[in-house]
Amino acid sequence: MSHFSQFSTVRKLSLYIMVGTLLAGTACRKEVEKLVVQEVEKQHSWTEVKHLINYQRNVLQVVPGTNILNLQSIGRFEVLSPISGSVEKEANGYYTGFGHTLSRTWFLNPMPWDVRNVVPMNANFYVNPTGDNVASDTVLTIYPTKFLDRGTRLRLRKLDPTATRFENSLLGTRFPFGAINRSDYLLCGYRTTDLAENAFHLVLSQLVNTATTGSTTTNTTLPGTTQVSSRLIRIPTPSPSQLSFKSFWAVDDYFLVWCAGFGLFKIKEDGSFQQVNGTFTQATGPVSPTAIFKWKGVVYAMQTGGTMWTSVNDCASWQRLDGFNSGLSLSTFYQVGDSLVGITHGVITNSIYSLKFLNANTIRLREVKNDGLGYADFSDLAQLGDTVYLGTTSGLYKRPLTSFFESKAKP
Repeated sequence: MSHFSQFSTVRKLSLYIMVGTLLAGTACRKEVEKLVVQEVEKQHSWTEVKHLINYQRNVLQVVPGTNILNLQSIGRFEVLSPISGSVEKEANGYYTGFGHTLSRTWFLNPMPWDVRNVVPMNANFYVNPTGDNVASDTVLTIYPTKFLDRGTRLRLRKLDPTATRFENSLLGTRFPFGAINRSDYLLCGYRTTDLAENAFHLVLSQLVNTATTGSTTTNTTLPGTTQVSSRLIRIPTPSPSQLSFKSFWAVDDYFLVWCAGFGLFKIKEDGSFQQVNGTFTQATGPVSPTAIFKWKGVVYAMQTGGTMWTSVNDCASWQRLDGFNSGLSLSTFYQVGDSLVGITHGVITNSIYSLKFLNANTIRLREVKNDGLGYADFSDLAQLGDTVYLGTTSGLYKRPLTSFFESKAKP
């Protein structure tokens, strides 16, 4: 082959290679798709109920009603209707907490603005201290939860002229200054001018509201719709006890009141009472209980140091059990589905956990997922329908019941 022929062949091969390369390049360009990068919001186990804004997001209590949630937030009483078909939807909007409709109380003094001031509340009523200075307050205003109402005043000095104030220790969500039981009886403590008296004082009130509509006027001089019948209870003690710390729990149709230094007392709806933990020096029941609840017919009282007391006969006698997780004394307890659930309070990373009693002396604790809640302090927990709601200092959160019991991954 001549030198020219070899050169021509080389040029042809080079041309074919160039064309092939161009075609290949063209084919590659046709197959390349434009990539769009989108940020996907991380999915957490708990999601915030967005309908609460500003101060409403600091939730102190969550109490279920009929297809509704009653909330105590900073300065406001809110009603949320998260269940489709609720009668609240037509009357007040699907969520009244969004700020588009009136709160259930008048704007002048609907709820305390102090986060430590948790009020007695159940599904039917809530009680608000009237006046700016809670420490010197002698008037409570009682509201029904089902409609806007002016409120009914409980004037302490009309019942006891020596009364000086309702007792309110301002200790936050675990220790409200009174309690309302399932029969709509309200129990609170108060002080008198005779602080040296060897006794402390309680006021027990039956609350009844048969009205079907609330107020249509802002005239606050008119009476509210709740009927209040009160009686005074004086409980003798070996020495002065009016200045002692007191905590209240409603259990079925009675109350338990702890008076620091003097014992645990059971108060019935007829005003009768009895000490149910023996004498203070010979305690046969809870001392300084941090939480009391009833579960499957048994009353449980948590005590610091990992001690628990149980009673199968409504506090007539107790069994002491020791050696439990000390976190139980920092918790409050709730029924979720068919299970018992605790939430801790006042620690940096609060926990939600289920409890299962394996036998009389053994409890299995299992922490459930709490991602999405941040470092907020937990205040209250409630189940409504197929959703679990958690009140915190930075919002109301929810999670489906079907996934609620998923275990938290171990670190």
